[in-house]
Amino acid sequence: MRVYEFAKKLNISTKQLMSELAQHGFEVKSHMAVLDDSTQEAMRAVFTPQAVSIAVSAPGPLSISNNENKINVSKTKEVPVKQEVKKSLPDKQHLNKNPIEIRPDVAAVAPRSIMVKPMTVSELAQVIVVQVSEIILLLLRWGIMAAKNQVLTEDLVARVVRHYQLEVTKPVAPSADIVNEKSVVVSAGLELRERPPVVVVLGHVDHGKTTLLDFIRKTRVASREKGGITQHLGAYEAQTSKGNIIFLDTPGHEAFSKIRQRGVRVADIVILIVAADDGVMPQTIESIKRAKSMHVPIVVAINKVDKVEPRRIEVVKRELSQHGLMVEEWGGDVVCVAISAKTGLGVDALLEMVLLQAQLMELRADISGGAKGYVLESKLEKGRGPVATVISQHGKLKIGDYIVSGTTGGRVSSIVDSHGARVSEAMPAIPVLVAGFENLPEAGDYFEVVAKDKYRYMLEKAREQKMAVLGKAHTEGALNLIVKTDADSSKEALIESITKLSQKAESGFNILHAGIGNISESDVELAYNTGAYIVGLHVKAETNAAMLAQRKKVTISLFDIIYKLLEELEKRDEKTKRVELVRVKIGEAEVIRVFDIKNIGIIAGAHVKDGRITRDSILVVYRGNKKIGEGKLRSLQREKRSVKEVHGGYECGFMLEHYDDWAVGDRVEAYIEEPKK
Repeated sequence: MRVYEFAKKLNISTKQLMSELAQHGFEVKSHMAVLDDSTQEAMRAVFTPQAVSIAVSAPGPLSISNNENKINVSKTKEVPVKQEVKKSLPDKQHLNKNPIEIRPDVAAVAPRSIMVKPMTVSELAQVIVVQVSEIILLLLRWGIMAAKNQVLTEDLVARVVRHYQLEVTKPVAPSADIVNEKSVVVSAGLELRERPPVVVVLGHVDHGKTTLLDFIRKTRVASREKGGITQHLGAYEAQTSKGNIIFLDTPGHEAFSKIRQRGVRVADIVILIVAADDGVMPQTIESIKRAKSMHVPIVVAINKVDKVEPRRIEVVKRELSQHGLMVEEWGGDVVCVAISAKTGLGVDALLEMVLLQAQLMELRADISGGAKGYVLESKLEKGRGPVATVISQHGKLKIGDYIVSGTTGGRVSSIVDSHGARVSEAMPAIPVLVAGFENLPEAGDYFEVVAKDKYRYMLEKAREQKMAVLGKAHTEGALNLIVKTDADSSKEALIESITKLSQKAESGFNILHAGIGNISESDVELAYNTGAYIVGLHVKAETNAAMLAQRKKVTISLFDIIYKLLEELEKRDEKTKRVELVRVKIGEAEVIRVFDIKNIGIIAGAHVKDGRITRDSILVVYRGNKKIGEGKLRSLQREKRSVKEVHGGYECGFMLEHYDDWAVGDRVEAYIEEPKK
């Protein structure tokens, strides 16, 4: 039986069972590990309810009275415990693979006297210089269940110390002005509350990420995305029968690697979607590397199992193992669930695995102060101005709070949850849409709530340090661009993609301006003055802007899918490629007379000996075997009339640019430039 299944049977948490298994020497890698019969028998003996009830303090220390079978505590939560421990305890060989010898006297290695104060079991074992298991087993004999992190009272610590025949020393009471650091930490910890797990869904394009979320939250998101691919980072609070989970849906297209990176940074768990019919693909490998670099647990969901034969699932598992993800069936620690996001097959099991993983992580957030977290997305909304999707890691976010994010900030005027309802405050890990920013914050920026006076100072300081990143290194001869998108994350992904394309392109691209919102008249004016080309993603051109662009012959191209935009830029780059030219000799002539005409200049009269001389020729002048000049023809005449070309056997007169040192007998060769074949 697996660990989490056995925990259900014992009616305890998986975390509690795994802790007890570790304390008693049983090695388990995860909640999916299989327990044999002897291990189950040992754990049943530990968790079997008996007649005596005790109230366990959490987080207060354990204490005992003179009656060993009665335990007094400071809190009110009651849990059953064994009255006769010796009868219910299993054999020591079952409790630990390496039986521990209980030493009655450790004075040879331990200090002669020990200062007694409340401490955890592990701290006490370290002071006495014995193994933690010895203390736990000793307490079990006294009828006390305690894990290694359980805090023992001063009286109980003294009793354990005396058991090992060591002297007990009482601590000196601290003065009133001394602050106990540990007590400060404990008091701050009282503000910690459980929070739902934040889960990011990663995977290759069209492997079923959005379809899975559609099934979970029963909405149609994929149908609203152009081309069927997700191009924004969405955050949704899904209410499932197993508990609430915060899902981040990140795009799988190659252009959105930064958005995926941001999604992993704020997530607790990664669901890696792998299509059974495709297997491991490039973005799958990138997602694995990203999750591992962020040290985020991975739960693999093999999707589209309804479309393939069962053997394909094993093929996918083998491919995953080649990239460092060994599934538990093969001796690894990665949970793998076969699902069909379309039909819902296996989705409940996937959610259960996610929530079990979250339970083991003991996710908590401090709500004592102001909110701190990350901006997931930002955009301009009609009637509300700049808005941003944010998710807090700690603290409450309330209406009226002053918030600073990067080089912008504002006062929170409204908060809308993922279901579209207006709320007055947002708890940690809950994604909300916030309005009240002065300008659009950058997606991925860290934000925090600050006091009003501090808000002004931080905002002014950030704006003083603001530097323009765009247009920092323009390439000569490159195509100038003005980029407009509907959201900040789309702008970020598009700029990154254009930068990569520019590095591979012949001429490259200069992004003169990138902004959020529809294309305006000011964008057209800027494009006209700089000779730029305007591209828009998920936006439209305002009516006045479109009319102005038509008058000034400014090109505007609008796109709904990012890779269509990139294809168009590639085509434009092909048109602007520099053609390599080569010189081809077309004729030869000899200077037979030189004319110096007033107000005109020096003209060479020549006889064309071979080929032809054209008006667009480049002439190279030789005197003997030495080259003495070169230049383009300024004029070409025959019989006092300008002509386009003169063929062999005829005479002509011509003038060269920047050369007039002619002499009778000079030899002239005529060339034209042609594209290299």
